[in-house]
Amino acid sequence: MLETDQKQGRDSQHELARVPPWARALMQRLAHLVPAGASGENIRAVRMIHYMDRARDLLASGLLRRRVQRLSGAQSWPITSGAYVVGNPDAPVAICTLTSNDLMPLVASLPGVAIAGRVYTPNLGLEKIILNVTGNPAIRFLLLCGKESPIFYPGQALQALMNGGVTQEKRILTAQGHLPVLSNLSLDRIEAFRRQVELIDCTGETRIEVIKEVLQALIERNPGIFAERLAGENGRETKALHKQPVFVAIRPGGKRQPLVYDPKGFFVITLDRDAGEILLRHYLSDNSPAHEMRGRSAEGMLLGLLRENLVSQLSHAGYLGGELAKAEAALRLSLRYEQDQPLRLLS
Repeated sequence: MLETDQKQGRDSQHELARVPPWARALMQRLAHLVPAGASGENIRAVRMIHYMDRARDLLASGLLRRRVQRLSGAQSWPITSGAYVVGNPDAPVAICTLTSNDLMPLVASLPGVAIAGRVYTPNLGLEKIILNVTGNPAIRFLLLCGKESPIFYPGQALQALMNGGVTQEKRILTAQGHLPVLSNLSLDRIEAFRRQVELIDCTGETRIEVIKEVLQALIERNPGIFAERLAGENGRETKALHKQPVFVAIRPGGKRQPLVYDPKGFFVITLDRDAGEILLRHYLSDNSPAHEMRGRSAEGMLLGLLRENLVSQLSHAGYLGGELAKAEAALRLSLRYEQDQPLRLLS
């Protein structure tokens, strides 16, 4: 028991060390102003710290600053939201890390970088890049790095855009990804983007030292501010990107057929923690064993079941997708998994 208490004490000290100094000081002050309850817990003080931390994150994100600028009529940049980190707005290079999310904050702090962001799709994602880049005439280079998406190919779409442009319907010529159409942008803006920036293709590169070398070379040959300005800049296109789409509301729920009615049989899902795998066993409708599958990815396992034609009902496929996703989460986060039960902490 003493050893357990000592370990809990060390864990508490470790957690306290991770609290920012300003928060520790405030917590001490609140301890005097807001007395603890009968249980010894100070729920109100903790809640106040939580709200203040959220406010700090909001200020750090720049979202509040951009809203104030819009209300005051001042020009703000970046001019549309997205998954990005702003560096030096006067720098000449924008970096697209493609699908490498962790690379984004690392390269944003490098000299010469105005903004760094990731992108997944060759339509809305590229539209946001184009709108933010053309909103800052100091940006003259767009550097591609990080891992390309093997499904949507946004990096290839950017290269195709720079090489061949778009059709009158704003479809990117020779782009390979799904629906490479820049429908919310004007043809003038798309062409201005192609004239403003030079695309530097380092797709696949994630080494910071290599990216630094590329940036230094770009800084040395920076051509300066892009002189062209678009008439009616940012207005209608920005609104189009931020316009809330209209969906028809439908309610969740419905009747799922009992799994025994699926003539292909039923499945039992467990975890093999020693192997670090999800274990799925398939039984026929007479309860006799049929197939076994092991894996770590819910998506891959469900696709395997569909490939083998082992599921005949859409409701059954949806159920299996949900259960496999729960099993994958339990495996990754060390949670307790039981089929048809909510995830729980391991006891």
